Amino acid sequence: MYLVYDKNNMQVTITDEQLLEAYKQKGEELPIELIIAMGASHNKMYVPRLQEALYHQTMRVRIKTMHSLLSIGDTDSLDALRIKEQSIPEEDFLSSISEKAILQSIIIRLENGPEGAEKAFFNEGVHPAVKNKLLYNYSSTMILTLEDVQFVIKALEAYVNKSESWMLKLKKTSYEDAIIKGLESLWRASEQKKPLMDYVSSVFIEKLVGIGSQILKMKIDSYAKEVIVIFAKYLKPPYAYSMLEPLVNSSIRGDIKRELEKTLQILQMDKRKED
Repeated sequence: MYLVYDKNNMQVTITDEQLLEAYKQKGEELPIELIIAMGASHNKMYVPRLQEALYHQTMRVRIKTMHSLLSIGDTDSLDALRIKEQSIPEEDFLSSISEKAILQSIIIRLENGPEGAEKAFFNEGVHPAVKNKLLYNYSSTMILTLEDVQFVIKALEAYVNKSESWMLKLKKTSYEDAIIKGLESLWRASEQKKPLMDYVSSVFIEKLVGIGSQILKMKIDSYAKEVIVIFAKYLKPPYAYSMLEPLVNSSIRGDIKRELEKTLQILQMDKRKED
């Protein structure tokens, strides 16, 4: 079963039986919840139906379709993605939501892996709109690798320090959304059956601690801070406490406060086990 969101942003449960039934109904446009679930299934059988949905009448559905194809990870989808990308004019890069930029970022990750994504992110020859969408790829349900986590940490470090010149021109919402997508991917990596954060080197964990601490001090969407507090509980206590230090004895409330209390309780239990 797959927990996904429908067109009204309501969480619904989709079964494999429903996906199979939808797969058989050729020619009918798929609703967004089935498209997301097909990606989450990682089943290549659904690739043909998803390729059809690249031309869905609704942009939001088309974008979720692109991310579902990335999630499945079938490189045979590259031709269909390229044809769709090439059909969109260059002027689309100027749109508030550029499908061309999203498609190029997905093609980069699908064809060249996290190493290719990192290379593109720091390449001056790649369009800034494409670079900014590389972290949005992690809002998909693709299976993450250790190299993905390392790339996300490097990219977040660049965003926080605004070390890439193109970042200075980003709108506040685009800048913050990219950071949030990166943080959410680290949260997801922490909750996989084989938690990737357990295999990240101390060098990268220390980078992450510094990045998280900086973000907690920033004026940024509070959800970004909430995500940091949530995945902090998956770090070893010394690292987690160091990252969360800006919130200790500060006047926080709402969701961040509730999540901080939960995380601190878990960290205290972990610390007792170590002692």
